[in-house]
Amino acid sequence: MNSDGHLKKAQQMYDDILRLKEDDDEKRASSIVELSFLCAHHYCAYGCERRFQKHTDNHSQISKLLIGEGADDMAEVFIALESKRAGAAYGGKSNGGNIEEVSELLDIVIQWSL
Repeated sequence: MNSDGHLKKAQQMYDDILRLKEDDDEKRASSIVELSFLCAHHYCAYGCERRFQKHTDNHSQISKLLIGEGADDMAEVFIALESKRAGAAYGGKSNGGNIEEVSELLDIVIQWSL
């Protein structure tokens, strides 16, 4: 996927996240966290292309790419999102507080990417 495709997909996912939040945060917490992670991946891929003229479509390689390019702070944000995602998907750690944290991390990724 090219960088414009990543940006478009990220924007669509972000809109979907907002819709899920309107429904009921608690009931949709796992879905919101998962979609936030995927959205962050697409924004991050777009930002990497914009900043470094390269990106990866593989979410497991994003933090490695960021570290390799000296964007350690952004790598830490992405790693934190991965951790929140695993907790929500596999550990049942989805709740309103988790959604707030994930939303804050996603906002950091968006600001960095654009």
